[in-house]
Amino acid sequence: EKQSGVAVVLRASSFQPGCLDLLEGCGVSRTLLGQGTRVGRWQYLRHGSDDRIVFDLDAIADRTGHPYRLQVEQFRLTNAIVHRLRDHPGFHLLRGAMLSEVETDDAGVRYRYEQHGQTMEETSRWLIAADGGHSSVRKSLGLAFEGSIFPRTSITLVLDHRFQDDVPNLLGVNYVWTDDGHYSLMRVRDLWRFSFSPEDEANPVEAHDPKAAQARLQAVFPRERAYRIAQLNHYTLHQRCLERFRIGSVLFCGDSAHLNSPAGGMGMNSGIHDAACLVEHLLPVLANTAGADHLDRYDRRRRTIALEEVQRLSARNYRRHRETDPERRAAIWAELAATAADRVRHRDFLLDSSMLRSREREREID
Repeated sequence: EKQSGVAVVLRASSFQPGCLDLLEGCGVSRTLLGQGTRVGRWQYLRHGSDDRIVFDLDAIADRTGHPYRLQVEQFRLTNAIVHRLRDHPGFHLLRGAMLSEVETDDAGVRYRYEQHGQTMEETSRWLIAADGGHSSVRKSLGLAFEGSIFPRTSITLVLDHRFQDDVPNLLGVNYVWTDDGHYSLMRVRDLWRFSFSPEDEANPVEAHDPKAAQARLQAVFPRERAYRIAQLNHYTLHQRCLERFRIGSVLFCGDSAHLNSPAGGMGMNSGIHDAACLVEHLLPVLANTAGADHLDRYDRRRRTIALEEVQRLSARNYRRHRETDPERRAAIWAELAATAADRVRHRDFLLDSSMLRSREREREID
C-alpha cells in the first residue's frame, strides 16, 4: 500500500446480495452490517413527479441470506479485513510501498518495490494483482487493456443533509430522470451520495469547483442555505478487459483485470466475486491437489462473467440512466414498469442486478 493508511473516500458503496453472501464466509459481514444502511427496496423516479418504479429484493429472499443492498463505504470493508487479519502469521501489510517492476514465468514471480527511499526485491510462487484500474503490475508486464471510455463522466457529491425529510417517497437507492438529465441519490447512514453527469463534458467545472457543484445541486433541490458537501469526486468511466486474467504466475482480479460503468453497483462487487473464485482455484494448487493449469479455469470463468454479465448489464444501466430522448425514455420506462409489475420478470431482473445469477453461471463454466 503506497499510502500510510486506508484512504477514507466514498467510492464504491453498494454491496449486492450475492456479494454479502460471499463475505459472510469471511467473517466481516456483521461488521459491515453494523456500519451501513440496508436497502430492501430501490427505485426509478421521474424528478418532480409521483412517477416511480419500485423493485423489492424480498422477491429473491429464497436465493440469498441478504435480500437487500447494503450501502456502506468500501474503505470500511478494507478496515474490517485488515482488523481480522492483523494477528494472522501469514499476513503482512507494507505501507508506504509502491511496486516498480514485475517479471513472471510459469515458475514464479520476481518483483521490486520502493519503500522509504529504498528499492526492495522479492520472489514468490504466485502474485495476485488486485491493484486497481491503474494497476502497476499490469503496466509493468506491458499488457494491453483493451476497451473504451464512456462518453459521459460521473461526478459524485457526498452530502450531509437529510434528503429523506425533504423528498417524498425517497428510498435508500434512487435512480432519477430530470427533464434533460439524470442523477442518483443513495443513502449511507445519514449521508447521501448525489451523482450526476456534467452539463459541459468538455469543461466539467463541477468536478473541481465546489461552487459550481453547489449550483448544480441547487438547480435540482433549491434551498436558501448552501448544502454541506463532505466530498467531491469525479470519475472517467471505462469499459476494459484484459485478454487473460492469468499471465504466468501472476493472477489478476478486480479493476486490475476489468473495468465497467459503476451504474447499478457492480464494479466492486464483481471484484470481490473474482477474489472468491480465485481463492477456490488457488487453494488446491497450493495444497498440491491440483496442477497450475487449474487456475486457467479461474481465467475462463471470471473473464466470461466480466464480459458477458458485468459489462453487459452495467453498460445497459449506463445507457438507461443517461437517456434523454423522450421516445426512447418512454420505451425504457414502459419496459421497467412491466418488469416490476410481473412477478416472474421482477424476480429475474433482481437475480441479474443482485449478481446472484452471474455467480451461479460462473460455476457452469468449465
